[in-house]
Amino acid sequence: MLNLRRLLVPIIGLIAGLAFWEYGVAWAKIPDYILPAPSQFFNRFFETLPLQVEHLGITATTTLLGLALALILGVLLALLVVYVRPLKLLILPFLAAFNGIPKVAIAPLFVIWFGLGDEPKILLAFLMALFPIFVNAVTGLNEIEPDMINLARLFGGSKFRIFRKVRLIHALPHLTDALKVAFPLALVGSVVGEFIGGNRGVGYLILSAQFNLDTPLVFACLLAITIFTSAGIGFVVLIEELAFGWRPSRRQ
Repeated sequence: MLNLRRLLVPIIGLIAGLAFWEYGVAWAKIPDYILPAPSQFFNRFFETLPLQVEHLGITATTTLLGLALALILGVLLALLVVYVRPLKLLILPFLAAFNGIPKVAIAPLFVIWFGLGDEPKILLAFLMALFPIFVNAVTGLNEIEPDMINLARLFGGSKFRIFRKVRLIHALPHLTDALKVAFPLALVGSVVGEFIGGNRGVGYLILSAQFNLDTPLVFACLLAITIFTSAGIGFVVLIEELAFGWRPSRRQ
């Protein structure tokens, strides 16, 4: 009953919000090039569905490649910070300072260096996703009760065995939490790259619609992005449910 309520409440809220939007736009007589009604951009979405799928597939590819690179490098840097303590003084300040730079500001440099291909989008997606993955990986690998490590050593566990059986198991849920944050950020990086120097992808499609004052198409693209993001986060949540049911937070 509780799970059904948790499912129905947001659905009812969404339907109510869309209905208010639909009739509010009609009542206020707002032109569709300023704010289209939900029915208009839903129709536009299905009218352009093949185009949406084509461009979303390109954006999804660059997003997932950037996210995969961020996951690999973020975990490797976290391992260096945890196991090679002197590097912590070098890596942490550098990543924190670099994370403070707006990625939109360096996107034009990537276009100059790498052209209008997929490389700038992948790099931006990678940079947007790297820091949350790194921080969560460090937390998961490092914040373990000392008694647990001591107990593993008492039973004759080697450093590698303790890493595999204790630290890695403890870090995996933190990494899935990081992915739920990093995935939308990687998507933002990819779309920003398409805004600045793209000739395909959802970002490029949004810009084309903007130039043509096709606001329903802009909202249709935003709907496609929302569906893709929700599906990605939902997949991570499903992995959590299947693999990490032992977590106290998953048993509530």
